[in-house]
Amino acid sequence: MPKPSLQPGCDGVPARRVSVCVATCGRPRGLANLLGAFETLEAPAGAAIQIVVVDNDPGRSAKAVCDEVVARYAYPLRYVVEKRRGIPFARNAALVLALADSDFVAFIDDDETPEPDWLAELLRVQEYYRADVVTGPCLPRYVEPPPRWVVEGAFHERPRHPTGTLRHVAFTHNALVCTAVFKSLDRHFDESMALNGGDDGEFFARVFAAGFQIIWADNAIVHESVPASRSTVRWLVQRGFRVGTTSAWVQLKHRSSSVLRLLAHGVFCMVKGTGLALTFPLRGRAVAVEGLRVFSYGLGRIAGSSGYLHQEYRVIHGG
Repeated sequence: MPKPSLQPGCDGVPARRVSVCVATCGRPRGLANLLGAFETLEAPAGAAIQIVVVDNDPGRSAKAVCDEVVARYAYPLRYVVEKRRGIPFARNAALVLALADSDFVAFIDDDETPEPDWLAELLRVQEYYRADVVTGPCLPRYVEPPPRWVVEGAFHERPRHPTGTLRHVAFTHNALVCTAVFKSLDRHFDESMALNGGDDGEFFARVFAAGFQIIWADNAIVHESVPASRSTVRWLVQRGFRVGTTSAWVQLKHRSSSVLRLLAHGVFCMVKGTGLALTFPLRGRAVAVEGLRVFSYGLGRIAGSSGYLHQEYRVIHGG
């Protein structure tokens, strides 16, 4: 497969200084698991790695976790508090530290753990494809055995692609970004989306629109901890609604769709979801819940087309 052409600044850059950024809020157990997993992280040859943890909790719930591991860490760990509540505030605070002395910025969430070769694989794919952005799979790992219908419906599964696939979007649950990308943009994560979620998708949509290329690395794997509270009908339906509002809002903001098209698509999804839900007696609960999720997504598309954003992240799941 031919290597895609890239924007100046990332082509041929060897792996040197990498900041792994973690935004966290009220999840000390999850953060402890993540920082523990970093102890087995395979350092790529010639790479200098630092960990940047931004605590979005004014009560500093992450500080004790960071203090406990820093003495035995093989990598420098930098801890900072961002008192303004919201994921984009924390991500931007991480970038203030990372961009000062890094060639690449990697992102991972505080409810995830990486495979030992995660970072090495991201950097390998970046070097081979001379990529601006590299992203990879995020696989669910259930805290408690979920109901059978959750597994049957694959509600926490995300699509995977062959390594080298060009993508139009990425998310901060698993991404490596060349610092030249950040320096070319006039702003980073949108702070108006403080508690809505989706600010990472909005950022990478702008990255793609600016002409940077996003490459998939299928062997750069992270595992997401899924608490029981996220394996309920209520949560899945609410997530569908939030994704609907955010996606519509972003499309309007980027002028990639019109209000009329969003409304039409929202109505289509609601009709489709109703049809799926009504098949419950024949096709089982997983299909019925998928119908409710699709209906809620369509309703969210309609709400988002009017500028509404749902503040999903007022509630923290996991600990």
